Amino acid sequence: MPHLPSFFSMRYLFSKKTHNAINLISAISVSVVAIGTLALILILSVFNGLEDLIEVLYNSVQPDVEISPAKGKYIDLDSFPMDKITKNKNIAYYSEVISDMALAKYSQENSKGSERQLIVDLKAVRPDYYRMSGVDSMTVAGRFLVQNSNGYFAVVGNGMATKMGININQIDQPIYIYYPRADASEIDPLNAFNIMPIYPVGVISVQQEIDESRIYVSLEFARKLMNIQNKATSIELALHDKSIDYKVVKDLESALGTSYIIKDRNKQNATIYKITQSEKWSGFLILSFILLIAIFNVVGSITVLILEKKEDIKTLSYLGSTKSLVKKIFLYEGMLISVLGGAIGLILGVIIIIIQQQFGIIPMDGNFAVSAFPVAMKFTDFVAVYSIVLFIGFIAAILPVNRIARSILK
Repeated sequence: MPHLPSFFSMRYLFSKKTHNAINLISAISVSVVAIGTLALILILSVFNGLEDLIEVLYNSVQPDVEISPAKGKYIDLDSFPMDKITKNKNIAYYSEVISDMALAKYSQENSKGSERQLIVDLKAVRPDYYRMSGVDSMTVAGRFLVQNSNGYFAVVGNGMATKMGININQIDQPIYIYYPRADASEIDPLNAFNIMPIYPVGVISVQQEIDESRIYVSLEFARKLMNIQNKATSIELALHDKSIDYKVVKDLESALGTSYIIKDRNKQNATIYKITQSEKWSGFLILSFILLIAIFNVVGSITVLILEKKEDIKTLSYLGSTKSLVKKIFLYEGMLISVLGGAIGLILGVIIIIIQQQFGIIPMDGNFAVSAFPVAMKFTDFVAVYSIVLFIGFIAAILPVNRIARSILK
């Protein structure tokens, strides 16, 4: 025997009503719930896609684990216990790194008076740095090379190359790097900088903020430029298994003590992660509030239906139905609108997301790493969206049921 409240609520929702307007109101209610659900799941999927894209882009230029000094600017490599790294079986590669700001000047060939200068983010790495990062895959022109037997070379960000008019095909046109001398004298300002030429051989494109000022050089070049010996601002690590970075961080914290700060990728990108998460859930809450208002169409739909079925309610009452049973019928009716509308919205969302992933029908404006808006589905988002739709639907359904059905049953 069918469950009576469910049976009646299904009949009331799908059967033809006495007045066509009631069918229209029910259809509009289902559509509103579906559109609200669709909007929620799409906005979360876009934020997921952007989050994944940012992670991919930053992962190409950031290490799995980074070690930096707790005090001061440099790690003294002569006293650093490097064996703690070399003997750790979870670490695949490592590179000492020097990061600092410098001034770059560049003149295009046969262009007198066209010298351009820019404050740059200089990053000095080992020649085999590409083995532990994805920088070579982000190279859009030339190649990733900072040093070989022929000398020193530079790889510059795409934005920096554009701003300074750098042409990697002009093999005899160097970039001049200026770095302040520690022993500079105010009496002789012309001698305040160490200056070294370096030849650009590659252009990298990662993310606008990085591209506009990043220049990669070799450690040997940077140490000569900065007049420092066996020192580094950080040590970057690449792991065999990236999923155990938290374990490696704990092991190194135990081995190295409090003299060093050790960060996994989440801690390195803590600010970006917090911003994307706050924007994602702020958007979710705003759309949930809009959905809350929209779903109250269900109140109108249930109210009209109760009034139309007034005689049915009385008949059921005469046949011995309890008030609770009658209320459940119309409560289930309201919930069915939310269940059906939410399901339609989620299904449409999946279809649109798959189409966007496969064909990129919605383009992304501007000079970005991808041509179309990135989207990604997460099961937890679907659960969260459907749960809030059902919760709001329940609240919207129970209000008219308690008020109107009670007055009719009197």
